[in-house]
Amino acid sequence: MQRLRHLVQLGLFATAVFSAVVLAPRAAAAGGGRIVVSEAPFGSFGSEKEMNTALKKQGKTAFKGGDAWNLNLMVFLNAAAGANKINIVYYDVSKHPPDQVNFTEVGVKPDQKIIQLNDQAISKDMGFVKGHKYEIRATRLVGGKEKVYAKTAITLK
Repeated sequence: MQRLRHLVQLGLFATAVFSAVVLAPRAAAAGGGRIVVSEAPFGSFGSEKEMNTALKKQGKTAFKGGDAWNLNLMVFLNAAAGANKINIVYYDVSKHPPDQVNFTEVGVKPDQKIIQLNDQAISKDMGFVKGHKYEIRATRLVGGKEKVYAKTAITLK
C-alpha cells in the first residue's frame, strides 16, 4: 500500500514537472520575461501553438489614437512574483532620464507566470503624450527596489 502511494505521488510529480517544462509557453521560458501588446483583446487559447500564433498576429509596438489608447497586454513573467500583486508601470523613455507616467496594481497568484490584461485604457489626461515612446514593465517592489519581471516598449501615434 505504501509503495502504491509512493508510485502515485511520483506519477503526480512527474506530470507536474512535464506540464511545467514542456507545456509552458516558450515565451516565458526564453530567459527573460516579455509583454505582448495588442489593440484587440486576447482570448482564450486551446493550445500553445494557437496562443503563439495569436501573439505573433496581434502583437504590435505602435498604437494609433487621438488622446486615448486602449491596450491589451499578455504578460509573461521571467519568474513567479511570489506575491499576490504586481505593478504594470509605464515609463516615458522619450525623456531623459525616463519618467514614470502611470502604474496599475494587478492581483495575481504568487506562483502565476502568465497574466492577461485586456482593456487597459491610457490617455492624455493620465500624462501620456502622442508621439512618445513608453516602456511597459511588470514589476514588484522588493526591499524598496523595483524588480522587473517583464518589459516591452511601445510608441503612441
